[in-house]
Amino acid sequence: MAKETNEHDFRLLFSQPRACVGCRACEVFCAYHHYGENNPSRALLRVVKMDNISVDIPVVCQHCGDAPCMKACPTGAISRNSITGAVVISQADCTQCRACMMACPYGVIMIDPKTGEVTKCDLCQGDPVCAKVCPKHAIMYTRRDVGPRVLARSANQSLAESLLEAWRSRIQK
Repeated sequence: MAKETNEHDFRLLFSQPRACVGCRACEVFCAYHHYGENNPSRALLRVVKMDNISVDIPVVCQHCGDAPCMKACPTGAISRNSITGAVVISQADCTQCRACMMACPYGVIMIDPKTGEVTKCDLCQGDPVCAKVCPKHAIMYTRRDVGPRVLARSANQSLAESLLEAWRSRIQK
């Protein structure tokens, strides 16, 4: 029997836009995992393409600690899974009022284009497919206290490489 997880131990999805190449494998495999079809429009995450700055951003549910979507739900259809920490929607209790969609600060609660149901990431019951299939590790699944440190280290490494490149170009001139 699975044991309940301490909130400190909950794992979350973190995205690194600099690593994302826009292949959308995460969307394809998410849709296939949940619905058995190759239809990225049914994925429970989105890769947002910002063509004007040539960046692809994986946008994933943050399973907020004080989840606004859960507070906004008038029927109590949104709850936290005590094992994975995922904020999940009970379709049996959901009235499709969309209050959760308006409350979500990340815009990751969506309407399934095939069923018309309100849907969101459920962390694949604690084993997110999107993080496993990302070829560049732009999406990672790690403890909520570790993810920000990894992202900061990555940002610092990128900054250091940029500074080193700028320094090298000055020396060569």
